[in-house]
Amino acid sequence: MIDSKKPDCKCEVFKLFAVVVLFKLKPSESAAFKTLQAAVVHDQHRRSEIKILLYDNTPGGQDTGVLPADVLYKMDTKNGGLAKAYNYAIDLADKNGFDWLLTLDQDTSLAIDFISKLRDVATLVGPQEVVAAIVPRLVSDGRPVSPGRLLKPWGHVKVFVESFTGISSDETIAANSASTLRVSALKSLGGYDPRFAIWCSDIVMYHRLHCSNFRAYIDRDIVVDHVLAGLDLKTRSNPVRFEDACRSEEAFYDEYMGWICSVVLALKLCLRLVYGLRKAGGTLPYFKIGLHFLCRRLFYSRRRRIENWRQLVKQTLAVGKR
Repeated sequence: MIDSKKPDCKCEVFKLFAVVVLFKLKPSESAAFKTLQAAVVHDQHRRSEIKILLYDNTPGGQDTGVLPADVLYKMDTKNGGLAKAYNYAIDLADKNGFDWLLTLDQDTSLAIDFISKLRDVATLVGPQEVVAAIVPRLVSDGRPVSPGRLLKPWGHVKVFVESFTGISSDETIAANSASTLRVSALKSLGGYDPRFAIWCSDIVMYHRLHCSNFRAYIDRDIVVDHVLAGLDLKTRSNPVRFEDACRSEEAFYDEYMGWICSVVLALKLCLRLVYGLRKAGGTLPYFKIGLHFLCRRLFYSRRRRIENWRQLVKQTLAVGKR
């Protein structure tokens, strides 16, 4: 791994395209949008070119109220998920000459100096084409949750120690929200995989970046507060969302991981049933779903699971195009 010092930022223009994905929440109520605006205003004296896109996945649409004139707005009444929103943002960013794409969930809170610190890091790693992502430390309920190091061949993700700053040679997995990615790298991969519309879209993208010899820069000084649904199933999730997350997790392991990781996932599913769901406030429907996917892991062949998933994705994507 490579550790680096912050530079004195002088002349380069920081060109950032930020996308905030909304779902059943007005822009004025989004912590991500409000704190991003505040961070942009705080940094306005710096040499930065920043554009904000609000991508609204609210089914049927909503009244957004009055938006700032310089903020772009896109409504997707069919809720195409995160991958579709990010791919739309990638195309806009690329066409308008932006170098970096900042992806944000609606309930992420940024510090007032977030943009200033991000700009400093972007100036440092900009010339290093191998660096395709700038990753902050993500904290949920006081607990560090991202970024993590993918430990092979086990497929277990271990959160980086808080003191680490620099480019890790290990495979890095990070959450979508508050990740800043190089637009050219995203374009070279063809954008986000639409099959992973919401869940695991971040894991899949970072895995693909690593497999294409791109790396992520982790900055310990950029700390972001994020609401993670998986830590509180009572108030932040529902059985339908949990089932979708389990299905995407299953598909990621079957598509990208080896047989050892498959065994590890089976153990992980067992632990989730015995301990994890109870700790997160899961009720009987969650336990039934967890048991269902454990049985699929134990008694279905990998080929059968993949075929089932691909058929389901094909149907889902077909409905989304109507």
